[in-house]
Amino acid sequence: MKLTYLGTAAAEGWPAVYCNCEYCKKAKELGGKNLRTRSQALVNGDLLLDFPADTYAHALKNALDLSAVKYCFVTHSHIDHFVPIDLLFRYEGYYAHGLTEPRFDVYGNEAVAKRFDYFVRGVNEEWRDQPLGMHVIKAFEPVRAGEYEVTPLKAYHAEGENAFVYLIKQGGKTLLYLHDTGILPDESVRWLADNRVAADLISYDCTYVALPGAGGHMGIDTAQLMRNALARAGVSTENTVSVINHFSHNGKLVYDELAPLAEKLGFVTSYDGLVLEF
Repeated sequence: MKLTYLGTAAAEGWPAVYCNCEYCKKAKELGGKNLRTRSQALVNGDLLLDFPADTYAHALKNALDLSAVKYCFVTHSHIDHFVPIDLLFRYEGYYAHGLTEPRFDVYGNEAVAKRFDYFVRGVNEEWRDQPLGMHVIKAFEPVRAGEYEVTPLKAYHAEGENAFVYLIKQGGKTLLYLHDTGILPDESVRWLADNRVAADLISYDCTYVALPGAGGHMGIDTAQLMRNALARAGVSTENTVSVINHFSHNGKLVYDELAPLAEKLGFVTSYDGLVLEF
């Protein structure tokens, strides 16, 4: 399995869109891996995790064929994770020609479906006939998407909707993608333990970075607690790759400062464009 981190920041990006704080200025000065766009990841070349406003920019920067993507699993409806306006331009014969894959399917909760209907189906009648699918899924019910088995698990995030994190299996490999969430609900950890999941790679929310994790996000402190809980459940093993991702400028440490600290704690620090194969 190949995982590409297309964007690794929280909602405001880093440097944040309008911010002149010390940490945004530092990121601008240093450049490179310290510059972060909104969170999104690509599994192999055909499964997206979330669809933020930066999707088109991600495609340009990484020379992606977005028309080759067949599936998009959305964690929740917050605007940094699902802005489906660009799906309007996946219109064969007018806005797009020679699509690699004729169909594109979105999976998510009821709030995601409502936004999809508003932006995509609600524009005009013509789009209703386009091969764009929206599938409402439920926690702990595995979904088959081509060669992938994807199970949504309950996240601790987004009050008022059923936010998900995802367990993705393909080709004998297992990815646990924990964005956005604070410490996982007990029932999600129990489900993983009861189903004897042993992950090859776990991507941990680390929005608060050096600050204490709280509410619907983790920092590096709570990412460690979460990893310990998953180790006790048998999900994280000595062979599991642990990655931290989804960072806010409020957390203070830019990539150059965070990466060596995280390495000592056994974490890989994600950056825009990081590719991991496992």
